[in-house]
Amino acid sequence: METIKNEELLEPLLLYKDRLKEAFHNNAVEFFDKLTEKGQVNVDLNQDLCKKYYKEMEEIKKLKGKKGFRIFLAVMSIIFAIGGIVAGVLLILNAGKQISEGAGIGGGIGAIVGGILFIIATIFLFMKVAKLSKEIKEKQAKADKLKAEAFETMKKLNSLYEWNMAAGLMTKTTPLIQLDQVFDPAKYEYLHEKYGYNAYTKGDISTMYVQSGSILGNPFVFEKNYCQSMRDHRYEGHLTITYTVTVSDGKGGTRRETRTQVLTAYYTAPEPYYYLDTWLIYGNDAAPKLSFSRYPTNINNMSEKQIENYIKKFDTKLDKEVKKDLTKGDGSFMRLDNEEFEALFNALDRDNEVEFRLLFTPLGQKNMIKLLRGKDVGFGDDFIYKKRKTLNYIKSGHMQGSDSLDKNPDSFIHFDHKVAKELFINYADKYLKDVFFDLAPVISIPIYQQHKSLDYIYERGFNRKTTNAEVESAANSHNINLFKHPATRSEGVILKSKFEYEADDCDICTISAYSFSGTDRVAYVPTMGGDGHMHNVPVHWIEYNPIVKDTPFVVNDTNGDKSDYFKNYAEGKFNPIIEKYGNSSAILFKKRLLSFIPKTK
Repeated sequence: METIKNEELLEPLLLYKDRLKEAFHNNAVEFFDKLTEKGQVNVDLNQDLCKKYYKEMEEIKKLKGKKGFRIFLAVMSIIFAIGGIVAGVLLILNAGKQISEGAGIGGGIGAIVGGILFIIATIFLFMKVAKLSKEIKEKQAKADKLKAEAFETMKKLNSLYEWNMAAGLMTKTTPLIQLDQVFDPAKYEYLHEKYGYNAYTKGDISTMYVQSGSILGNPFVFEKNYCQSMRDHRYEGHLTITYTVTVSDGKGGTRRETRTQVLTAYYTAPEPYYYLDTWLIYGNDAAPKLSFSRYPTNINNMSEKQIENYIKKFDTKLDKEVKKDLTKGDGSFMRLDNEEFEALFNALDRDNEVEFRLLFTPLGQKNMIKLLRGKDVGFGDDFIYKKRKTLNYIKSGHMQGSDSLDKNPDSFIHFDHKVAKELFINYADKYLKDVFFDLAPVISIPIYQQHKSLDYIYERGFNRKTTNAEVESAANSHNINLFKHPATRSEGVILKSKFEYEADDCDICTISAYSFSGTDRVAYVPTMGGDGHMHNVPVHWIEYNPIVKDTPFVVNDTNGDKSDYFKNYAEGKFNPIIEKYGNSSAILFKKRLLSFIPKTK
């Protein structure tokens, strides 16, 4: 395994480009090779089977092309046969009438004979199609057998994929960045008591995935949350009206004319909507009094000349801000000499200039500028950065919607070892880039890397094995129908965890499923019609009301990986727990946590 030294983090963009990217990739290759060895894959046999499988599938593709072409010819032959026979009959019937008798009969017989020949050709073509169908079926059976045999060689490897494989690679590649197997109560208390981090308790945010870790002992946590909010929904309704009007008949008189008009009306009512939201929260007690916010500029979409103009305009704007601050008599805001940093970082709401300069030394400013302008290496300026005293919050555009943190290990399952390896390596490369460039804003600050957090001393034990975040992540991996209220009509369901007590080395929890029922309503909206009268247009809408359903949930921290779990499961280690709590149709292992939907009484 290639290892990155701590001091190399002082220039994060250079580190990623020159060392970390290649080292992580090589370690991912080495990891997969070792996993292959552990999975006892006969790679040569697997590749031979796959080669034969792909050859069969290629031949099947060609045969299907031939079959399709022959079906096309058969259809055309049927058309010509019908056309020939019909034409022949018509010619015979019209012999001696529209055409001469000899020509009509002769032509008709010829056309009918031609039609019969096309029928014979059609029969021949369908015989060919039948033969090709049989050949395709035989080859497909052979291909399926080869694929099944290839899958068999990958069976053990396919069972070894874990949820957080790439996290372990990060720790091995650069020990300065430690990623945890699980977000445990000790790390939560560390963040909570030392830095003021708090878990979400309301029923509008549920943790889909959580990844904790530390940089030089300074803790952080990635949260991928499923969020619910309310928005206005515009419902549309229609009403068809009919009315009579008097119009000119064009001859000096009038006539009555009936007209039809579709009236459209709208009604707005609140509805719940759901979205994913991923944040990095990092704790560091350097500059503990400072708070600020910065949001992405548009420099990712600017040319070099446009960026220069943006900086010049911002510099003029900054001068006005300084004068305005002095006029108020406050004088607390002091601009930095580095106008490029001020413009690109744009954290004008900072509330402690001394500590702001403590963080953003000349090297810190240089690192941040490179990061913001480095879209060719990373993602450039795509992140929100909020500092609130000792907690730093990062929300990047590239991490929203990404599955890097919570890539389902089943996505690597494949019958072809070469494809499986490629899937994993590509994922690992993406994981590094996504995770590193979320951490990059705080890594870019030198004092954060020079300020090593002291180990937090716990004077008491913990009465639970897991955090609410990990329990919610486990619950969200189960079938949502096991938790949601039967009257749910909302698109999503928010699962919240509450710890009840510990028993049998398990955390006994309650999962509260928050959702909305829906009542069909009709609003009658007065709308002016073409007849000059108001009409009540019916608009059907849904009135949403919050509902909740509580379900018991059991979580056991096995403190082992997937292979340990399968071994212990086979040996019956979990039988006492499963027999007491578990429902065999609802057992899940994820990130060393075994979770159960308890048996219904």
